[in-house]
Amino acid sequence: MSHYVFPEPSDWNFDKLGHRGKLFDANASVMRSSYLIVEIDGQLPSWLTQHMCDFVYYVLDGTGTFVVEGRTERCVQGDLVTVPAGSRFTYQGNLRMLLTSTPPWTAGQEELIDFSGNSLWDETTKSESGSSQSQPQNIR
Repeated sequence: MSHYVFPEPSDWNFDKLGHRGKLFDANASVMRSSYLIVEIDGQLPSWLTQHMCDFVYYVLDGTGTFVVEGRTERCVQGDLVTVPAGSRFTYQGNLRMLLTSTPPWTAGQEELIDFSGNSLWDETTKSESGSSQSQPQNIR
């Protein structure tokens, strides 16, 4: 196994909420970030808040729309999309992206919030509740 070159994983680590992701096993050589291939063909059905990590998405293919803290921005192949830790966001489109997460991503760091503002976390894992925000317009 290489220490510096990592092939795209063959298996999906998650496939939920209309998007799916493959986590590269690069943490042995780069321990401060993690890298995922993320794909979506549609719209996330909720807001996400990643409490611990800054997310940087590089659009490998496709077009879509991100809504970050109420600001809606279109993205296309070659664009870089940044989502600072603690930001409420959602996205839609037909997108294949490389996600860099700093520090490394784990599912337990995310809070899902429905479009009416209700946390979808189980009470035993919820760290904080989100405030109400309206559902973004479907802009496709």
